[in-house]
Order: sequence, then C-alpha cells, then structure tokens
Amino acid sequence: TSSKRSGYRLAMKCPICGERARPWRDVEGIPILRCVASDCGFRFFDLAHWQPLQADYYEEWRPGQLNRDAPWIRARVDIVRKFKIAGRVAELGCGIGETAIALCDAGFKVVAVDESPKAIGFLRAQFPAIEWHDESLVEFIREHPQSFDIVAMFHVLEHIPRPEYVMRLVDQALRPGGVVVIEVPDVSGGFARIKGRRWDYFHRAHVNYFDTRSLEKLMRPFGFRRRLLQRTYHFSYPQGHRLKDLVKGSLARLGLNSIIRTAWTK
Repeated sequence: TSSKRSGYRLAMKCPICGERARPWRDVEGIPILRCVASDCGFRFFDLAHWQPLQADYYEEWRPGQLNRDAPWIRARVDIVRKFKIAGRVAELGCGIGETAIALCDAGFKVVAVDESPKAIGFLRAQFPAIEWHDESLVEFIREHPQSFDIVAMFHVLEHIPRPEYVMRLVDQALRPGGVVVIEVPDVSGGFARIKGRRWDYFHRAHVNYFDTRSLEKLMRPFGFRRRLLQRTYHFSYPQGHRLKDLVKGSLARLGLNSIIRTAWTK
C-alpha cells in the first residue's frame, strides 16, 4: 500500500492480518502505525524507521538477591498451574530469572532464554537446576519443535518484530495440549487512554502495542483460544499489600489497567 498523511509515506501492512495500516502517533520520532481492520487494530512501529537496541538490556543491572517470591511472580506461576501442574516450560525473555526460578521451585522443568550475556552468565552460575540460554529467542524456539508443554512470554512479545512469525514458531515448539502464557502492556487499557502520549509503555524498545483484540487476532489463525484474561494495574501487581492490592485490583477490573495477562490453549 501507499498513502500519505502529514507528508508521511506509508509502505507497511499489518504484520498480524496483512491489512492496510495508517499513521497513528510517534514515539521519539518513530511512527506508530495502526491496522485499519476493525477486528484487529494492531499498533506497531514502522520497521523502516525503527532499529532494535544493540546494548545488553541488563548492562546496568547489578546482580544480587532475586525476588522469586514476589506476589506478582507467584501470580504468574499460578496462571501456569491453572493449566499444567508439571511439564517442560520454555520462558522466552527470562530477564533476570525470577519467574524461571519460581517455576522451577514449583516443580516444572524450566528452560530459560534471554539475549543478555550478563544476566544469563550470573543465573547459570547461581541456579544450575535451570537450563539457561543466552541467544536469540527466535533462533532458540525455531530449533526446538515439539519440545515444550508451556511457552511463557512475560513482557517479551512487545519487543519482537513480526509477531505472527514468532507465534508460528511457538506453535510448532509446543507439544500436543500445550499452553501459551503471554503478558504485555495494554495499549487500550485505562492508563494508556488517560495518559495518551505520556503512557509509560510508549518507548522505542517496544515495537508492538497489543490489546485484547489484537492478541486475539494474532492467536486465532494457529487455533489458540483464550482461556484466561487478567487486567492488572501495573507491571508488579499484586504487590502483597492487602489494601493496595484490593484498590488496584478493583480499578483494573473497572478498566484502569496497564497490563494484560493471558493464557491460550487449543
């Protein structure tokens, strides 16, 4: 396609459904496009104007004690346990490893992947019961067909261009009866609507901007059905403070949320 709006020439179609996309807004001078399809509406960076960050994401991180028992980490494990009480988990984009360690503590056989030599080097030395990989998430999942009972991506899918291709590989990596757990910022959530351009999750490291509708559109062609949806107040919710969690949980259920946590099965 080619169209113009405010002098901007558009050449990219929606990577999920292939429909036309129009300029929506920009982040740090990078155009965000929005799919025109009413059942999709996916928002994403125009890849002609975006470059991935080259530095180690955890370069400034100081290794130390990990909060593997944080309430929001336990909430992630609880989602997995709703569908599987044992099995082999691939956590793609494991970061500093807290969720992977908690899943291991819960009895799962965990394979954890991140593109951070610093984080993976520390975790491999400290937690040898987990199989740690410092490599491209896409390359890893492509090399492991029919290998996992669960694939988990907590705040990962918004970082990866061409999400349809990634989900195709994830689908191939699952064993029959497998589960996919995805947590992403919600671009249609209450905070995104209220804050507009000042929303905390608008930045150049996030190439994709999902909501429940676009996630559904992404997963449907592979036969996945959404089995769980949680709208949460922010990234580290619940916090373990009873009153705060009650208030924030109630606000999130009313639509004032920044995050969606989902689980998918066939």
